[in-house]
Amino acid sequence: MSRDDYESAGVLAAMEEARHEPDAMLRAARMWRLLNQATPNTDAGVVRDFALEYGAIADLDIASHTGPLGRQRNSSWVNPVDGSEMIWIPGGPFIVGSRPSKTEPPSLPGFSLARHPVTNSRFRRFLRETDYDPPEWHIREDLFLNHWEEAGMPPDLANHPVTWVSYYDALAYCAWAGLTLPTEWQWEKAARGPDGWAYPWGNDRPDDFTQLAHVEIDATCPVGSYPRTRSHYGCQDMVGNVSEWCQKTPDHRPDHVPAVLPDLTRPDDPDQPEYAILRGACYLRMAARCMTGSHRRNLSKMRRNAWVGFRPACMLPYRAVVG
Repeated sequence: MSRDDYESAGVLAAMEEARHEPDAMLRAARMWRLLNQATPNTDAGVVRDFALEYGAIADLDIASHTGPLGRQRNSSWVNPVDGSEMIWIPGGPFIVGSRPSKTEPPSLPGFSLARHPVTNSRFRRFLRETDYDPPEWHIREDLFLNHWEEAGMPPDLANHPVTWVSYYDALAYCAWAGLTLPTEWQWEKAARGPDGWAYPWGNDRPDDFTQLAHVEIDATCPVGSYPRTRSHYGCQDMVGNVSEWCQKTPDHRPDHVPAVLPDLTRPDDPDQPEYAILRGACYLRMAARCMTGSHRRNLSKMRRNAWVGFRPACMLPYRAVVG
């Protein structure tokens, strides 16, 4: 047996114990973490079969179906670890970029993306359960959660997206929640829908973006406050509020699928900037080009600022079952 096999045997034993947990939410959270823990192992299918057999997870491919227009209806599920609502994005081809392409469109397998960016209250829950401190090699630790007060999260910001978090802070949250960050192309597919709309609401450019999205403002707002930013699949705040951290893919390959769990390894040289991708216009922006689902920019993974947050993704074709 390989080392992975032994590790999965331990996961199975822990899962057998977890399935007898009387509290439904705790049981689902424990089973979900264990499923993700075993995913990198060579025999991860055994663990997934166990979770399916005992009803701890359900197959999202089965949950979605073809509607009258031929499109798959999106399904939603709740991540039992952090309570975030996840939206299933069906697999298939999608449109990328701002100009029509003559080549075959790229295709992605199905994945899930959070309906909203991670809020301050959810990030506070992460801190309480993990006692997370940024790694010692992270520069400008003084900027971490710079919008919070000495006593902690301001109550009036509970449902606002968390900001002043770096790419590495976002990955740490995702690892705790059994999730990861989306690639920039997954984010774009979720934002633009199956027809590749320029904006979440379609291709028509409005005369005044401020009526549709939280832009040209000096601070964040509660997530979900602008219904017109809801994409075809159901993800909200895809325009305005905060820009969002995304993984940069090898050679900018739109069909690249990231690991199920994030890579939290230390950068080779923390003093040399490494870049991730930001997607989505933030509340400060007003330029029309920034509002489109194809807009992108680079930012150092170490940066923390007032206008960048994140929303997690899930690569597994399963959802956790509570009950």
